[in-house]
Amino acid sequence: MFKRLKVVICTQLTQGLRQRDCCQAIAVAVTVGVFPIMGCSTLINSICAARFKLNQPIVQGCNWLVAPVKIALIFPFLRLGEWLFQAQPFQLSLAEFSQLFFSDIAKVGSEFAMTFVHAISGWFLCLPLIYALLFQVSRRLLARPRIR
Repeated sequence: MFKRLKVVICTQLTQGLRQRDCCQAIAVAVTVGVFPIMGCSTLINSICAARFKLNQPIVQGCNWLVAPVKIALIFPFLRLGEWLFQAQPFQLSLAEFSQLFFSDIAKVGSEFAMTFVHAISGWFLCLPLIYALLFQVSRRLLARPRIR
């Protein structure tokens, strides 16, 4: 059992180290890392990295690095989703909502389900653009200089 576990861990640490794979890992990690529901991006990133054979350390490192960006993008994604659904704007501040969220997560889940749907819908709408932009930027940043 331990031998199999060692193989799985070593594979996760060493796979996906070519330039294109690293660019894909960065783009996926940051795109999923800004998922607007707190506490979900690490699990989703782990699943994506395993499924697409991306490098786990790169994915998780980028995921943790974009946490401040995630917090800054929650309300823009929410507003975009509200606009898509023609819904009434969410009235609580992030601090008020966080306090409610961490005090009674079950109540928040049922009471604000449509708010979560709006935020996730806004993120889904931006997802292809975010991924494509990040992939191209990381490709340029990780490009090997050509010697002439």
